[in-house]
Amino acid sequence: MTILNEGGNIWPDETEDFDQAIIPDMMKQVNSVLAKTGAKALPIGSGATPTPGKRSGDLDMIIDAGKLAGHFKVNDAKAARVELEQLFQQAGFDTKKTGTSVHVKTKVGDAAQQVDIMVVDNGETAQKFHVHDLPKGSPYKGIHKQIMIADLAKQKGMKWSPYKGLVNRETNELVSNNLDEIAKELLGPNAGAADLGSVESIVKANPAAQEVVDKYEGPDSPNPVWQAKKITAEEVGYKTLEDKQLERIKQLSGSLLNSTRML
Repeated sequence: MTILNEGGNIWPDETEDFDQAIIPDMMKQVNSVLAKTGAKALPIGSGATPTPGKRSGDLDMIIDAGKLAGHFKVNDAKAARVELEQLFQQAGFDTKKTGTSVHVKTKVGDAAQQVDIMVVDNGETAQKFHVHDLPKGSPYKGIHKQIMIADLAKQKGMKWSPYKGLVNRETNELVSNNLDEIAKELLGPNAGAADLGSVESIVKANPAAQEVVDKYEGPDSPNPVWQAKKITAEEVGYKTLEDKQLERIKQLSGSLLNSTRML
């Protein structure tokens, strides 16, 4: 399974982290340039469900290569990316191109921000697979959900493609790109698209999927990305049981020290 996961800090000294509250303004700048092409860049990841007050280092978006190729009259996604970068440059934006992405520097207020536009086939379909519904305080990101879906698909003799959907493991033919149908295939007849929103919702819809989570937890995970991408307790703003116990010990130690001094 290939997961859309590009970017990094393209302009480390020129762009800044931003409050997700400004994402609509960033998207407006991007899509105003794209209007003439008939294609639209769609947000993925946390940018698809922005939370005011939460900060991001960049905004990930996706656009359909076929629509761009048709507008620019080119033959493939690679050529479409070249044309897309030139379009933004002509509109006065700083850009860079890496892999499947065209990176664009927007400016909202006094600061500049980084937008990563991934140009891929079936972009509008792929976008749906990269919109997540993560519960508050979750240690998991969208990539963990993707790993789980891929693992569950493998158990069913299929493969998960974040570009196409559920595909036949042998022939690569499409089984379904409908999230409701995919949920039923992987989680059970009563499942729906919403049940694929997060690690937690997947397990709730099909408790047997907890075995997948258990397999990847711990230092000996067969997929090191699982542990590397987890969010720390400090980042999500909650305290683990160990954190609470340590805090309680410190409080008791402080109280005992104060009592000793009073004596």
